[in-house]
Amino acid sequence: MRHLMAWAVLIAVFLFAGWGLNLFREAMERWLAFGHAADLVWMLAGLAAAFAGTAFLGGFVYYRDKKRNKLTREGWRGRPVQRRKRPEQG
Repeated sequence: MRHLMAWAVLIAVFLFAGWGLNLFREAMERWLAFGHAADLVWMLAGLAAAFAGTAFLGGFVYYRDKKRNKLTREGWRGRPVQRRKRPEQG
């Protein structure tokens, strides 16, 4: 049951982000066609909804991978990054 609820939340957030992108697209078309200032507000609201949904999904994946120790520090072209040693205090 717990996995079903997690999937439901992820699907709802995915649909919310898609709705935000669709709202942004439709508001931009209306603004270009008619030039009403209210369409700019709807366009920004759609962009914010799309960003919020995408950020939530990205944070979920990052947190899950961090919890399972699947994250590695990589530098330029996938080379491992050397960790700096902390100076000795004393």
